[in-house]
Amino acid sequence: MAKVKVKLFGVYRVDTHISDIEIQAEKLSDLLEALNKIAVGEQKSSLSFTDATVFVNGEHCKKKRQKFNDGDEVWLLSPASGG
Repeated sequence: MAKVKVKLFGVYRVDTHISDIEIQAEKLSDLLEALNKIAVGEQKSSLSFTDATVFVNGEHCKKKRQKFNDGDEVWLLSPASGG
């Protein structure tokens, strides 16, 4: 398991009340599962790979099986909305 720095942006940050956190995770799917457990009761919907824009170490991540190394940084951006 790797120690990963996670930053949440947009609606994810507002809904979870988490701006940044460190999580132990082997891969992105594990990280999302851990975040959802932490944020239970704080948000109406869960964080999911299909809804989020994900960056790992500044590069767009297109697979939820992305494996992590200690010190990796993950950014989770909520989908854009507006009117």
